[in-house]
Amino acid sequence: MNKTRLQQLGQLLNATVVSKILTAADWEKDGGKRHPEIGDSVDLKKSCLMVIRVNGSELHCIEIAATLTQVEKQLLGWAVQQGGTIRPVSGASDLERQARRLGEWIQQSVTAGEWRAELPDRMELRNRLFDGMVPFLLLCEQVEEKEPSYGELEKTIRTFISDETLLIPLREQEWLILSSDRVLTEADTEGDEVLGHEETKEVLSTLAEGLHQLITGEWGGDCHIAVGEPIVPSENVVRIVGTLRETIFLGRKFHVGMQIHLPWLVHLERLLSGIPELVRSRFVEEMMGRPDLFTDSETVSTLDAFFSMDCNVSETAKKLYIHRNTLLYRLDKIKHEAGLDVRSFNDAVLVRILLLLYKVTKRK
Repeated sequence: MNKTRLQQLGQLLNATVVSKILTAADWEKDGGKRHPEIGDSVDLKKSCLMVIRVNGSELHCIEIAATLTQVEKQLLGWAVQQGGTIRPVSGASDLERQARRLGEWIQQSVTAGEWRAELPDRMELRNRLFDGMVPFLLLCEQVEEKEPSYGELEKTIRTFISDETLLIPLREQEWLILSSDRVLTEADTEGDEVLGHEETKEVLSTLAEGLHQLITGEWGGDCHIAVGEPIVPSENVVRIVGTLRETIFLGRKFHVGMQIHLPWLVHLERLLSGIPELVRSRFVEEMMGRPDLFTDSETVSTLDAFFSMDCNVSETAKKLYIHRNTLLYRLDKIKHEAGLDVRSFNDAVLVRILLLLYKVTKRK
């Protein structure tokens, strides 16, 4: 609300009116309800606070230095609701406005640490959410052309995923995509009616890669996608957003250059991320036979491929397009220089941890 509007409102109410920005925590501390909406108000000692806009965890409010009657607050709240929306977008459709409201609520809940929060009945999109929806988290940065609008992005996504898909804006350049789990059977090349757990993960990975190619092909830039297994959105949408955000963070931290991030592949990274930097650096220095072992790109690529192939020598050689004996020579070289044999389970675990930690510490 601009200065002129504030002055006009102050004249009507015969009181001083100023704008304020509060956090959701400050709002609750002042006596406001959790998950406030436009038009909600709270009485202070000598004034009244009213929400005029919700922007993530920030609440744009007006403070009126007067004691208002209940009717005055209701009328003012109604007027504010008619004149303002969450992140107003010119020409936005009803679906986009509803999606943005849902995104604001999700963001508030994540910020507040309420990962188990259930979707409130007031959300208009609640009736379009159903059990078994596949969540994708899309993060686009450094877009080469102009940033896609909600409508453009939704239209593009619908060319790849089924019509039963919702696009929900979260933070700047970040979107949650919820799609029917039918997309799993549609993408399954073998045509199985019921996919096993591992088959489901493989299909999800393929879908994420396809979506990434679609987005980058249309708009370019640096795009990251995380995908989770099917959820019940009304109960788990906040939790999955937090999980997928952490997955992208860990993927970018430990695996530079990777754009597809899968929660079930970063368990070890999640554990190592919690270790203090000083402890990580000291551990790497003490355990490595040669400090410069991982500076050799061939060694790193060989180990990455070896671990991604579950330490299978034959499959790793195929992945690297080298002879099996060449791979064995490289592994023996690592054993000689580092004193660790990655064909032994214990040593393989240790080298895997060292490699992950080195990738982080070398960029400090």
